[in-house]
Amino acid sequence: MMEQPSCMHMIWVSRGISQKAGVVAILIGLLMLVFSPFIPGIIGVFLAAIIFLISLIIVGIGYSVRGSGFSVPFILLGLIGVCVSLFALFNPDMTVSLMGILLGVVILMMGIMQLGFSSGFVQDRLSWFFLIIGGVLSIVIGFYLILYPQDGMKLLIVFIGCYLIAYGVIGVIRGRSSQRYIY
Repeated sequence: MMEQPSCMHMIWVSRGISQKAGVVAILIGLLMLVFSPFIPGIIGVFLAAIIFLISLIIVGIGYSVRGSGFSVPFILLGLIGVCVSLFALFNPDMTVSLMGILLGVVILMMGIMQLGFSSGFVQDRLSWFFLIIGGVLSIVIGFYLILYPQDGMKLLIVFIGCYLIAYGVIGVIRGRSSQRYIY
């Protein structure tokens, strides 16, 4: 009988869960690919609705602490949040663009940091190589999201969908192979 390496027991502790998680990842990935043109707008509307609710709560808190020095700032912050969220709800394209630009700035900064950290890994060529490649790709993706936020967000959704499908297929394959070694 074939013996499974001990490291496999540590990585894939669950016997059937990785296979189930793989199937779920594949399904979510396929849904993301099919609905990729609509998902950024849905996320934008969802975030605007959350901001609207939080802003109403902040207005309520401001109203409940009347007489203290915090009442006016809370009410003003809440009203600004309500106005911004209503604007975002009625202009989902603007919300998606703003999300894309903000995400692009974050990814761009991460890429710059990766390139900065890469100098500390010169001795380990493989880590250094991956940091350089990852940093350059992050910078390119960040600039793309900043320059073309609408298309960039759709592309990002497609990428995440493809990633989930690949992750799911690996989970299903590894789940099946780990079940063969159960005694």
